[in-house]
Amino acid sequence: MKKPGSQEVPRPDPDALLKSARREARGCLRIFLGAAPGVGKTYGMLRTAQERCAQGDEIVIGVIESHGRVETEQLCEGIERLALAERMYRGRSFHEFDLDAALARAPDIILVDELAHRNIPGSRHPRRYQDIEDLLDAGIDVWTTLNVQHIESLNDIVARVTGIRMRETIPDSLISRARDITLIDLTPDELIQRLQQGKVYVPEQARAALDSFFSEANLTALRELAMQTMAERVDADVRDSMGVRGVEGPWPVRPKVLVALSGRPEDTSLIRAAHRMAERQHASWRAVHVDTGLDTPAIHLELERSSQLVERLGGEVVILAGQSRLMELLDYARRNNITTLVIGRAVSRPWRFWHRSLGSKLLKVARDFDLVIVSESGRCKQSKPFTLFERSWLSLSRREYWVPLAVLPATLAIALGIDRVMELANVSLVFLTGVLVVAAFSGTRAAMLCAGLSFLAYNFLFTEPRYTLFMDHRHQLLSVVFFLAVAMIGGQLAGHARRQLIALRESRDQTQKLLQFSRALSVAADHSGVRQVGVATLADWLQVPTVYLESTAEDDELHLSESRPGVLNLDATARQAAMWTYYHQRPSGYGSDTLSSQRWRFIPLVDKDVVLGVVGLALADRQAPLVYEQEMLIDTLLNQLTTALARTRMVSDLSAARMAEENERLRSALLSSVSHDLRTPLASIIGAASSLRDLDEQLSSEDKRELLDGVLGESERLNRYIQNLLDMTRLGHGAMKIERDWVTLPDLVNSALKRLGAPLAKLHVTRHWAVDLPLLYVHPALIEQALVNIIENAARYSKPSDDISKPGDDIRIVAEQKGSDMVICICDQGPGIPEEMRERVFDMFFSGGEGDRGRHGSGLGLAICRGMIGAHGGSIRAEGNPTGVGTCIIIHLPLEDSPPGPQESEAADEC
Repeated sequence: MKKPGSQEVPRPDPDALLKSARREARGCLRIFLGAAPGVGKTYGMLRTAQERCAQGDEIVIGVIESHGRVETEQLCEGIERLALAERMYRGRSFHEFDLDAALARAPDIILVDELAHRNIPGSRHPRRYQDIEDLLDAGIDVWTTLNVQHIESLNDIVARVTGIRMRETIPDSLISRARDITLIDLTPDELIQRLQQGKVYVPEQARAALDSFFSEANLTALRELAMQTMAERVDADVRDSMGVRGVEGPWPVRPKVLVALSGRPEDTSLIRAAHRMAERQHASWRAVHVDTGLDTPAIHLELERSSQLVERLGGEVVILAGQSRLMELLDYARRNNITTLVIGRAVSRPWRFWHRSLGSKLLKVARDFDLVIVSESGRCKQSKPFTLFERSWLSLSRREYWVPLAVLPATLAIALGIDRVMELANVSLVFLTGVLVVAAFSGTRAAMLCAGLSFLAYNFLFTEPRYTLFMDHRHQLLSVVFFLAVAMIGGQLAGHARRQLIALRESRDQTQKLLQFSRALSVAADHSGVRQVGVATLADWLQVPTVYLESTAEDDELHLSESRPGVLNLDATARQAAMWTYYHQRPSGYGSDTLSSQRWRFIPLVDKDVVLGVVGLALADRQAPLVYEQEMLIDTLLNQLTTALARTRMVSDLSAARMAEENERLRSALLSSVSHDLRTPLASIIGAASSLRDLDEQLSSEDKRELLDGVLGESERLNRYIQNLLDMTRLGHGAMKIERDWVTLPDLVNSALKRLGAPLAKLHVTRHWAVDLPLLYVHPALIEQALVNIIENAARYSKPSDDISKPGDDIRIVAEQKGSDMVICICDQGPGIPEEMRERVFDMFFSGGEGDRGRHGSGLGLAICRGMIGAHGGSIRAEGNPTGVGTCIIIHLPLEDSPPGPQESEAADEC
């Protein structure tokens, strides 16, 4: 690190160079940002594109949402335009951006309107910004438009301002990836006027928009958010430009206030002063503390209180680690383009000429910053005028006492042993080694104590005259003085190295904990599992009782759903604090501003203004207060827990939505099925019966018989359909009883063919099986019904013969024994079932449109067959006909041991 005031050649910031290289390595993104629809983002993008086309740039329009605006369409003239891809969704045709055509065309610049657009289902990506990411990765520059309310980090703010939750949001990482952002601004009055003139929406939509979203207050707030977003981006660009050029700040383009915290009670005065100053200047502000490794528990406690005050006042707290408070503060201020530094006024101690205050050092080296020194609060204690050492240097721990007292005798013994054979300078190296050992084991303060004691022992025992603190020889004086200087410097360096090692270990441990926690949460599949992992982890790491409370759908009361260790109960006051946290979405209890006398601290888990639960930590049970790192670890753990709970909640919502969609699909299919499978036979029956009644005298006996056969056939068809519905209902509720009996397969097939006499009259049915087929131990009625459904399905799509003497298509029924199963294959010569639909034909109400499951079928027959066969422990599947035409339905039924013969039965009866 360079010294204050020294001049060096500017060196670029590696992070800024890497960020700039990433932006230039692939396609560049340019966003035209607006506060609301109708401000002219698309118009501004097209006008800029026309100017660039005139300069010879290759620009192609991927998709432009003109919403019928004539002036927008006129600006598209003269620019190459890609054809849109047609997408079918729910029976309607939509036109979407064609990503594949854009990647194949690969222009220099492509215009893709409406970055936050949601694609029609069936597209490659669900969101348009994902299409744009593919274009950028392919090296294509993309221009797009965006409204500020669609930025993910502003979603909650927009919802509070407008009362409308935006569902189509884009991640902030994409905004950061943009190389250029152009703000398209329009005053609220002008935008409302455009809306009233019909230049934004059609008149009906415009009136509704004016009554809700497009109020003057909403538009003003959104305009402020857009300008803030643009200002933050410009500020980030300024910092990146400074880093790439290696220029040290600050550049006073935007006021920023930084307050330096010391961990003392007077920090509260600094924070309030910095907040007032930032409010007057309309500037952002933050608080920084530099941890040099000497912070005591009292300092950590004060920092915790100061952090809470900073957060309440809208600031940000940053903890830096380093050896020099001055240099770390200046480095951070320059990197973040801070303009004003706020510090406290140190107590004047003239006799401590070697110790300069932070204010005096900043006055000398921080000439580029505005320096504000705030006087200490009157309640702060005044230091005694003759205090030689800080209290923290006198309050050594036991470890810092006993390690020097243990090492010093050992070094004395070694030094006395080599005193007679070594020179005085070599003896000093023994004491110096002891100082380094103490620094490595106990830190800087113990090393300084050991250095002082070693200096006295070295002078008293080894310099002439011995056993006094006086010295006769000048060279001995130099040796003692240099020994003390080297011991002090070496102890300081070793102590710093130890503090850095401890900090690295703590950082590694925290990272390992977070990694383990993330893995455990990712494994937990449901809400209960995530909740258990979160509570158990917090309880184990903090060593305090931990509870988790959440509300149910039935009421708004909080219920204790998880606790560690064991089952814990909360008293009435604790439940009151938890309810306050739940309703106000802010922490309460121990260490907070609300009900701070509580044993528990309650922290809400909030996702998009919805409280998922409340975590309670019994922090009052800890012997030592939480340090800043532990507070940050708790925040990080709770954020991960919130994200995991939101994930499980989203999965549950998606499952419920899919279930509702499936129920709606089944309802529609059932209505469609009922409208055909009930109305068609009823219409035939009514028509035949009315003909018999009204035309009885005009009809011949043959016509009457034909009409009666039609009534009978349609009645049987209707009866089978109602039987299918009843069977499906019983299968779905598990109410169907399997009453097994021994039966032969030919009896079942013959009975099924007899019931299907009319549908099979004009078809050719062949049966092939061995004479000695084993008996089936099944429910005869159920298996017969399954065969009826399958054979009727085959008959429906087989072609009958017009000539009575010539049978139509073949329906083949083949059966054989394979191992412990009876395999029954029913094949037809119909149009067949596509391979990708052969499994779905067994779903309820599935309509494939063609093949064996035509659009006019109910879709229950094969579904019932699977249920009936499955109830017997068998299976059913659809395959293509080996002849190449039609479909084969293959049934596997397990075979049981053959029933006992007559002699075996008599013998059993006698036994």
